[in-house]
Parts: sequence; C-alpha cells; structure tokens
Amino acid sequence: MPAHHANDDGDLVMPSMPCNVGTIARVAASVAVSPPLGLDTYVYEVIPFGDRLVSISSDDSLRLVEPQTLQYIPDCTSVHDGVTCLKAIQGRGVLTAGRNGVVKCTDLRTNTTAQEISKDVRQPVLSLACEENIIATGTELTSAQATVTLWDLRATQQPLLQYIESHNDDVTELSFNPSNPSILLSGSTDGLINLYDTTITDEDDALIQVFNHGSSIAHAGFLSDHEVYGISHDEIFCIFDTNDCHQDEAHESSYAFGDLRPQLHCEYVVNIVSSDKSAPVVGAGSHSARYLDLISLQRLPKWSFDTSNLVRLLGAHEEEIVRSMCFSGDSNTIFTGGEDGFIRAWRVAEEIAGDGKEPAIQGKGQKKRNGSDKSERARFRPY
Repeated sequence: MPAHHANDDGDLVMPSMPCNVGTIARVAASVAVSPPLGLDTYVYEVIPFGDRLVSISSDDSLRLVEPQTLQYIPDCTSVHDGVTCLKAIQGRGVLTAGRNGVVKCTDLRTNTTAQEISKDVRQPVLSLACEENIIATGTELTSAQATVTLWDLRATQQPLLQYIESHNDDVTELSFNPSNPSILLSGSTDGLINLYDTTITDEDDALIQVFNHGSSIAHAGFLSDHEVYGISHDEIFCIFDTNDCHQDEAHESSYAFGDLRPQLHCEYVVNIVSSDKSAPVVGAGSHSARYLDLISLQRLPKWSFDTSNLVRLLGAHEEEIVRSMCFSGDSNTIFTGGEDGFIRAWRVAEEIAGDGKEPAIQGKGQKKRNGSDKSERARFRPY
C-alpha cells in the first residue's frame, strides 16, 4: 500500500506527540466487573441493548447484562456452534451468527429464538449488519466463494440478494450507510472495502465503489456519509473519501495513517466506536503494559488523532486482549470485554471521586488463565 504520509502540501499531518504517561488527559477507573465465565473463555462482543447490555463469548453463549453491576441476568442462551457476531435490532431483540452458517434472532424478553435463517449450503458467517427489517451476512471463504447475502426478516425463505464475486476471501465486516441505508459496505481479508447499491440486483452494477486498503481487513465502517475507514489485522489504518473516487476504479486511501502501533504506542487496536455526543474514538491497547487508551479522531479540517485528550483505562484486562468496547447511552461509562473472560465498566476518575487521586482498579487478577503464551498470530485471528 502506498505511503501518503505527512507533508506541507495539504496531506494529512500525523501527530508526532507520543501517547506516554505525560500526555494522558484523564484516567478511567474500573467501577464494576462481571463474574468470571470460566477458564479460557473469551468475551467476544459487548453491545448496548435498551437499558441493558448483551454479550457473546467463546463458550457460544448469549448473555444479558445489568450495566450498573455487570451481573449476568439468568439465563444465558447457547446460540450457535461457534458464535461469531452480535447485532441489536431496535425494539425486536438481537441477531447472532456463527460458524454453523445460521443467523438467529433472539427475543430477550422470553429468551427464545424468534427466527432462524440459513441457506441450503451453509457457510460460516463472520459478519452481520442490520437496518430495520433488512440484514446482511458475510461469510468465510468456502469452496472458493465468499458471499455477501441480504435477507428480509419479514420473508426469510429466500435471500433478497447475493453478491458472490466481489470478494475472494473472508468477509469480516459489514455496515449500512447511516444516512442512506440502501448503501452497504463490506470489508474482507482480501484487502478490499466495497460499497454496494442494494437497490440493484445485478452484482456488477450494484458494486459502485471499491477501495484497496492493501491489508487484511479486521474492521471497517462509515465515519460520515461520504467517508469510510478500514483497520487491518496488522493495525494499518486508512480513511477513504467516496467523493474523491470514481465508480470504475479501485481506489487507494485519501488518508493513509500506516501502522498505528508505533504512532499510538500500542500493541493492538480494538476498533473505532462513536456515540451520538462524541467524535469517533479509537481503542488502542497494550496487553504487556496493561492499559487501553481511548483517543478521539478529529477533523480540523484533516483527520488526525487528538492525543491531548487521551483517556487511559488503567489495568484494562490485565495481560489479555480487549476484544470489544462500547459507550453507555449517556457516554459517561465505557464498557469493555476481553480475553480474560470479564466485562468491565469504566468511568473517568474525576467523575467518581473528584479528588484527583489515582483510582483503585477493581477486579484485578481475579482469573488465572492457562496458555498465556499464545502466539501473536492467534491474537490477530477474529475467532
């Protein structure tokens, strides 16, 4: 991938200030921790659902969580053989998918499966997106085919659309444009981020833009109506402006940040999250130094990291990777889930005590794990 790095001609200027202890604007303390799940059980994903939280974990369970105490609300549900992803459907329940090739809609009020969707030929599902009654699934490469499929929850006997030629490796991310839900984004380990017009049935015509990230995509999504981002499994970060691109070309990045690890002094990147009240936030972690930094992305007018307002989650998930993070409805509480099997709630120190003292870290060292010398390659694998 070409390196369009900082210069004086209008390209993105990357911050040179390292994210060390001297630049920490605020410290967040762990104010609650969930019960342990069991030896070597990972928390894959934590998302808000109404006034509760929902999580999936490597024991293939779906759990409802009380956000104030992080206690699990009985009973947990075994959802898939190899659960991979979780999305909320407003007012209806949650969607999960797994390596068994099945998508389930679970009604959390009754803890029952309301719908189950699958194709005749099942491929492991690695990614999900939903917009009202329309859901999209992305699969692992199986028999030389990786598929993006759209379904209507009101009629699931047959898929609405299938795109079978646009990616030649695992489809790891899907997202609908928040302002124009007929536009669907897909990201893949083939290094491409695609945009489709889902009102068009022919795949060649529906594929309206292709962005060449150049590295295996771990996460991708929309930063705005016309800007998309991609983070690779080796932490390379790019932003693409759709207004700068033409339909019939494979485009390189408008902003190529490169490897975020040396720039943000981290060992891995969780993802980018945002709330209604805040700018996009990058979660950058260090399992060896035991912290997670939350760093805002700002556009003034070029995209850059606001390292002067870094928030550090001291202790994070000890020496284990943070897999997921999300904000509460009021954005004052941060929730994280990790490979230590815990969900943790965090608040900025001055909002808890107001005395300026470093807060105690709750839940530290509660769970002894086997196999702590896992390879870095295993850490980069999504599941």
